Amino acid sequence: MATAEKRRGSSISLKMILTTTALIIVVVTLFGLINYSLMSNVYDEQQRLLNETFLAAITKRGTVQTRDLVYAARAPILENNYTGLQGFVPEVAKGDPEVVYALVADKDGTILAHSDRVNNSKPVTDPIGVEMLAVKDAANKRSQSPGGELYVFARPVEQEGQRVGTVVIAYSLRVLAEQTSRIEAERATASSRSLLRTVAIGLIFALFGTAIAIFQGLRISRPIKMLAWRADQLARGDLESRVEISSTDEIGMLGENFNYMADRLVVLMRETAEKATLEKELEVARAIQETLVPSSDLVDRKYVKVAGYFLPASQCGGDWWAVHDLADDKVLVIIGDVTGHGVPAAMITAAAKAACDTIRAVTQGKLEVTYLLQVLNRAIFESAKRKFVMTCFASIIDTKAKTITYANAGHNFPYLLRKAAPTDGSAATQDFQVLMARGNRLGDLEDSTYTEKTQSLESGDVLVWYTDGIVECENDRGEEYGEKRFRAAIKKVADSEPIPMREAVVGAASQFFGDRPRKDDITMVFARIYS
Repeated sequence: MATAEKRRGSSISLKMILTTTALIIVVVTLFGLINYSLMSNVYDEQQRLLNETFLAAITKRGTVQTRDLVYAARAPILENNYTGLQGFVPEVAKGDPEVVYALVADKDGTILAHSDRVNNSKPVTDPIGVEMLAVKDAANKRSQSPGGELYVFARPVEQEGQRVGTVVIAYSLRVLAEQTSRIEAERATASSRSLLRTVAIGLIFALFGTAIAIFQGLRISRPIKMLAWRADQLARGDLESRVEISSTDEIGMLGENFNYMADRLVVLMRETAEKATLEKELEVARAIQETLVPSSDLVDRKYVKVAGYFLPASQCGGDWWAVHDLADDKVLVIIGDVTGHGVPAAMITAAAKAACDTIRAVTQGKLEVTYLLQVLNRAIFESAKRKFVMTCFASIIDTKAKTITYANAGHNFPYLLRKAAPTDGSAATQDFQVLMARGNRLGDLEDSTYTEKTQSLESGDVLVWYTDGIVECENDRGEEYGEKRFRAAIKKVADSEPIPMREAVVGAASQFFGDRPRKDDITMVFARIYS
């Protein structure tokens, strides 16, 4: 619970409200910036056009007036008649209010005529005037003066290629400056109004958007909070907790899925409990079945040693084998395989084990394999009602007579390995034989009969009983182990004692199967005959 408490943060509704408000503020801010940028561009363009128009007009006027003044001043300068010139030049400034001054100077820089008669016959001293007297052709230049910015035009007065004087006219840019200031003032006023308008609109949208966000946040988060609360109840063990579904959107779908998962969880927990109970019962059944087959220890009797191996494909198997001492130093070895595996098959093997033990007790160990199979057939027929059948091979080893008597109920033929005497002086080899006998499976028919056969045994003979699981199980590539590989593994260790022989054969098979689950039970019994 401490960890869960630490993970809690802001609610979904609060996050939605804050996110929506922040988004509105960002949008309004961007809108204001764009609006200000567009407005500034408009005023910049207006100012640019004003400058271009005004300067173009001034340039045209300056060019025309300096040219006209050159024409008017050439004759008086050549004739040294400055009186008429001194009366004419002031009229140039008087007729144009934007003209600050106009002057005509000789080639040495002495003012011959000035719009301000006080300056007549004086040298030109202001820097811009001195600079403009040196121009070789018509020129103009903007310059700052104590009275404001000037636009000065100059043109030389020439006669036959010789410079005899210079005309200078200075125009005031005060009007341009005033208009530029007016535009800047309008820009500032418009910017202030735009800022106020943007702030006002932003506040309105922020309040309106926040109100909508609050409404939507509460409407959306309420069912989510309810769903989270129900999920917490479910996590705390309240398996009956469900949510009420009032919408058909994604939240409604989420609620439906929650209720479905809660229902499935109840079913799953019930199935888990039942499975746990079943697994416990299976463990008990497996423990009981393990008592039906002998242990993996060596059975050492006079003239014969026996070792078995049993591996069920599931918790309970359908294979069964047994070794029992009979009267007159005889040993019963029996092996069986019920169709299928699992608990039902294990129940059939239990019935077969019980019937076998009963027969041994009734006959006091003096029994025949044919009679044993007939009784087992009747017991399984009555128990399984033909829903299950069992293959079985019963054999009795007579250690005194060195024989094995056997009968078969549809089971795999056991192997008999005997050393073959060499005819050419080479080493002895192992000869594979089978204990062949046929008969109906146990439980197929109510009254089945079986035929008994007897095979002599010799010292060193090896007997191998097995069920079909060892040869039919597959590896990861889907290949069956098969009779050929099985016989090769047995032949390779045929000279070993029963337990080492069993371990070697099981190891070879396990290496072939790998980790693939076995699809059938595996049972093998190994016996060696001694002199």
